[in-house]
Amino acid sequence: MGQHKNKHGNHESESHQPAPCESCACSSAPPASAGDAVALQAERDDLLGRLQRVSADYANYQKRVHRDVEQAREFANESLLKALLPMFDDMERALAAAKAHPDDTASLVAGMQMVHDNALAAATAFGLAVIAAAGKPFDPSLHAALLQQPSGDVPPQTVLNEVQKGYTLKGRLLRPAQVIVSTSPDA
Repeated sequence: MGQHKNKHGNHESESHQPAPCESCACSSAPPASAGDAVALQAERDDLLGRLQRVSADYANYQKRVHRDVEQAREFANESLLKALLPMFDDMERALAAAKAHPDDTASLVAGMQMVHDNALAAATAFGLAVIAAAGKPFDPSLHAALLQQPSGDVPPQTVLNEVQKGYTLKGRLLRPAQVIVSTSPDA
């Protein structure tokens, strides 16, 4: 075993621990070997990497929860508006019947039209929109085809008639428009 001089000039063997000096800030712990330092640094780096991944996962979780809460708020009225859709259908049928027999029904027509317009305006304020169908190209994401009818007046796959209106809520489909779609006259 080799000996070395301590800072006071005394020779000591490596197997003995030096006595702490009163005049300096030496510690009584032996210095860590290079292998221990590398292992500690690797462990520290691993723990730091784990902490960074957990922090990133938590930040992503917070963003996802915030987005889900905002989406739930945005579509909170969806069930209410779905419940109103049959009311619109009834009013439209009543208006059609009153217009078909206009003898003494002018006031009925005016009243029903006012109720319909007001109800639709209220629903529109919450994000409801009517799907335009008649005369438009058939779009299976917005329209439900009930029948196909040959027609030479419009191109094939065009909506000829709207049987029941379709609606969206802030761009999301609530109910597709039920339509009659044109086919070529040869079909």
